[in-house]
Amino acid sequence: MIWVLSVIHFNANVLAVDGETLKVYVWLPDSAVSGPDTLPLPVILVRTPYDTIGLSSSYIPIITSLGYAYVVSTFRGYWGSTGIRLPFLAEGWGTLHDGLDVSNWISSRPWYNGKICMAGGSALGFSQYFLGGTGFPLTCISPAVAGISLYNEVYPGGVMRRFIAEYWLTGVGATHLLDSIEKYYIYSDTTPWAWVNGYNRLSYYTFPVLHLTGWFDAFTEGAIWGFLALQYYGGVGARGKQYILIGPWMHDLSIRTVGDLTFPPNANSLSATDFAFNWILYHTKGLGWDWDTVPPVIFYLMGDVNSPDTTLFNRWVKTDTFPPRGGYTTSLYLHSDGRLLPSTPTPDTLTYFYDPNNPVPTIGGFDYIGGPIRDSILFGPRDLTPWEGRGDVLVFSSDTLSEPLIVIGSPEVELLVSSDRYDTDFMVFLADYYPSTGKSILITEGVLRMRNRNGTDREELITPGDTYRIRIRMRNTAYAFNTGHVLKLYITSSKFPSYEPNPNTGAPFQIDDPVRLVATNSIYIGDSRLILSTYDPSVLVEERKPKTSPYCYAHLSEIRCNGAKVLKVYDVRGRVVDVKGVRRGVYFVKTTRGIFKVMVR
Repeated sequence: MIWVLSVIHFNANVLAVDGETLKVYVWLPDSAVSGPDTLPLPVILVRTPYDTIGLSSSYIPIITSLGYAYVVSTFRGYWGSTGIRLPFLAEGWGTLHDGLDVSNWISSRPWYNGKICMAGGSALGFSQYFLGGTGFPLTCISPAVAGISLYNEVYPGGVMRRFIAEYWLTGVGATHLLDSIEKYYIYSDTTPWAWVNGYNRLSYYTFPVLHLTGWFDAFTEGAIWGFLALQYYGGVGARGKQYILIGPWMHDLSIRTVGDLTFPPNANSLSATDFAFNWILYHTKGLGWDWDTVPPVIFYLMGDVNSPDTTLFNRWVKTDTFPPRGGYTTSLYLHSDGRLLPSTPTPDTLTYFYDPNNPVPTIGGFDYIGGPIRDSILFGPRDLTPWEGRGDVLVFSSDTLSEPLIVIGSPEVELLVSSDRYDTDFMVFLADYYPSTGKSILITEGVLRMRNRNGTDREELITPGDTYRIRIRMRNTAYAFNTGHVLKLYITSSKFPSYEPNPNTGAPFQIDDPVRLVATNSIYIGDSRLILSTYDPSVLVEERKPKTSPYCYAHLSEIRCNGAKVLKVYDVRGRVVDVKGVRRGVYFVKTTRGIFKVMVR
């Protein structure tokens, strides 16, 4: 037993269902044993492959000082846990369910009071979604930058996200799983993908969830669709009790410069960390924010970063669902002269040659998942104009906008297409053209493998020369294209290394297929169109003062509040204390304007 900063820290071994040992690291406040406070305590649990600390070492004394048991458990094969490394595949409800085994162990500890919440992002976030689907009675979870279904994150539209898969598996020393990813490229409930597909287990989620993500994160779609699925179809205790925060961020959820854009300072006026902290406080101790007064959906409406006006865009919007109610459909049709217009065009055909040995190079996108390469040209909203000189990229431009066009939700592109091969890919990219800089900034994208046009749970090769009507759904976004700007739509068949190039053969999928054929791909002008969910500014909820704006503070040994009457002051155990004479620690002040946290140093 080691004593550090008034914290009891020890580790233990948990036996997994197959006999492997899962390492658990536990921190308890020493006052829980030697002081006036007694056990048991609520638990904050983290499952991770990265280290034995979980969140951040700076958080540990804060967590324990608030009266929590903090538990970090490492994935099998990592940091003292034995077994073959199977990141995520042993986290769900398959034959191996390590997260459940650890949770059951916690349930038998004398220091556990029956309340357990989870926190963390990326792999730590995925593990929360997957433990949630086992049916274990969690109190709450707060997954950040993660998704509810692993297959959907690896194979959107049936196209393998090669960069993310290889980069992450290499980083965690588990590249042997690339063979399984290659083998199970078609989704089936009889494959390991089913063990980590929360959509099949919605009724097992019986607790509230706070989903945290960013518009340029790698896993935005999994968070949004997970929010919607659980909000309307989750089990009792989950349904109607979902919240989501979406900022203009990448995987870090804190830096307002993403790619070629820097959003105004108000982009960080809301903090994902504050949201998670208050979420757990509320559900375990009844402290922190009153979540009954917080809108279920809070997202940042992005727009022209060169405009100083943040009343229409580049501001936070708060609604009760996503997309907000009150939107209407706007269609812009593809014309053979490269225009993107509301009017239907004269029928025509545009053809290009796609060579998988010379794929379109990745510029910008949604593949950043951490590490020192954040500023790479591969990530974020980047300028796509270098693509415009390629013969395998079709570009369509709207008229210059006479007023802002607000797009919220998932844009779609409906195309009539053909190919001279048995399989190929089509990819679409929506960009905002800035006339002041000449840059065409990527906002969202969508991809589709033709063999999966009717679903990623089946493959149906196409007949060379036949025409097919397809609809490609892009990633969700919330963006205002400003007056004087132009919408640009790029259509092609590759983006490497983001996606594994389609070899165009129709053969079973393999990474780096040595047999590659050039495809002649055609887009038929007439009914092909860009479909947008657009909004008038008046229908959007006005921005409210952020919950994180404090107006209670400690002056000497007294707690004071500006613009509100202090009703009661509580310590972290929920006990009422005198407003005067407070000592060092964290307190919660109930006022006529809500409950606020004050730290006395």
